[in-house]
Amino acid sequence: MRALILAATLALAACIPDANKASQAKPEPAPAELAFQPPAVVFEALSANAKTATGAVSLSVIPRTDPNAPPAMKIAAATGLTYETELVPGGAEQATAIDWKSIFQADAVTSANPPPFAPSIDLHAIKLETAPTGDGLCGKDKTTHIAMATRLVVSGADTMSLAAFKGDAWPPKDKSALCAIFSYTPPAPPS
Repeated sequence: MRALILAATLALAACIPDANKASQAKPEPAPAELAFQPPAVVFEALSANAKTATGAVSLSVIPRTDPNAPPAMKIAAATGLTYETELVPGGAEQATAIDWKSIFQADAVTSANPPPFAPSIDLHAIKLETAPTGDGLCGKDKTTHIAMATRLVVSGADTMSLAAFKGDAWPPKDKSALCAIFSYTPPAPPS
């Protein structure tokens, strides 16, 4: 009888998952992210800075490996520059020393939750910069942040603009952290 109880206890213990192993397991990516990977979106260079430094840029989503990770994106330029970024929620509105209207030549919303279809600015922290020629968006300095302004109308034209920043601290103390601004024409909407 004791042998039977011992065998039943061991069998039951084998069926109960180890709490330590369960807490160490990495969460699986969200099923929706595995099922749908949107295609890259290409923006044609509009400003002289963009034509020289990047040419057309392709923006694509980097799939999350953790459902709690911030959204990530890859910016790939025709010139070979690439950036892997992570969204910094509320990062643009934290930069009170930056005059976004003068940088992007348009009004844009800097809040974390802009109204639908409103011009808005998102801040991205650079996780990886690949500059084949040695010069990135901030020249020889490491590009640490990119502000992306979307749905802008500049001089009557739809525009998407990037502002590149250097320096390890965000928000920056002043405008000296701004390296350059690059403007692009968004793709035509599908017909």
